[in-house]
Amino acid sequence: MHSRGRVLRFTAVTATVVLALTGFSSGHKSGGRHKSSHRDSDGGGGCSSSSQDHDSYTPARTTGTRRASTLQDGTATVVSCATKATPYTTIEVSNPNSRRGTFEVAFSFTDAAGRTLNSGDKQVSVSGRGTSKIKVPTGQAVLAKLDHCWVEPAADLVN
Repeated sequence: MHSRGRVLRFTAVTATVVLALTGFSSGHKSGGRHKSSHRDSDGGGGCSSSSQDHDSYTPARTTGTRRASTLQDGTATVVSCATKATPYTTIEVSNPNSRRGTFEVAFSFTDAAGRTLNSGDKQVSVSGRGTSKIKVPTGQAVLAKLDHCWVEPAADLVN
C-alpha cells in the first residue's frame, strides 16, 4: 500500500511539473476584469517569463492538524546533477522551522525524451533554520541516458 501511495504521489507531482513547464499556471484567478496595464506588466504563467525560476519555487505550506504545532515543510533544490565523473546527485534541503526536523524529498531522473529512468525518495534530518545536503547515487545504466535531475521543491516534514 505504501508503494501505491508513492506511485500516486509521483504521478501527481509529474503532472504538475508537466503543466508548469508547458505554461499552465494556477497563480491567476479566472473571471473578473483586468486593466490592460496590469495584464501587460504581469509576468504570465509560461516558461518564457524571465522572472520565473521553476527549480527554486517554494510554495508556502504549513502542516495539517495532525501535528502538534504549525511546523512548515522544508524546501529542496538540486545542487548538482549526476555525471560520469560524480555518479551522484546532490540535493540541498532547508528547514524553515526553529527546531530540528526530518524531511522526505522526492526525486527523479529523466532522459532527453522526458521518460523517467529512476525515481524515489529519501529522508534527511535538518537542524532548525539550517540546511543539509544529501547525495543520491546514480547507477551506470541511468547515467548512460541521464538528461535531467529533478526534485520536488517542497520537502515534506516527517517529524
